[in-house]
Amino acid sequence: MKEPPAEILRRLRPIPTTVGPPATRPHDVRGVRPDGTPCRVEVMEAAAPVVLLFLSAACLGCRDLWEGLPALEVGLGGAARLAAVTRRPGEEDAPGIEALVSGAPTGVEVVMSSQAFGDYRVSGPPFLVVVTSRAVLTESVAWGVEQTLGIALRALGGR
Repeated sequence: MKEPPAEILRRLRPIPTTVGPPATRPHDVRGVRPDGTPCRVEVMEAAAPVVLLFLSAACLGCRDLWEGLPALEVGLGGAARLAAVTRRPGEEDAPGIEALVSGAPTGVEVVMSSQAFGDYRVSGPPFLVVVTSRAVLTESVAWGVEQTLGIALRALGGR
């Protein structure tokens, strides 16, 4: 049987697809800003959920997400804080990251932390984790601004 391509695409789901809640535990994200100053994204003591968007300057699939950071922050509507996470300097192009976020809204935190990739079991970007101080609500491949926002808002339960 031959299906139309549109029908096949409609049924595709981001990887990973898990049954039940994620097993990953929440962690603060410690690292540096692209300019080298130490920083931390509070998760464990945070009052609000955090959307961690794991990205890279070299990732072609990440480009629209870098450009869409303002739209993502607006779309979250205060339901969660947004943080872009990359690997540490030396593993990631810090000047390239700085150039990508030069127009990002001030509320979007950018942290370079390879440890966070391990803490949240991220094998590579683009990846999305929605987390509270108590639990990881969802983890998924980030597929464009609209889809990523939809996944985050569903995980937040329409907060």
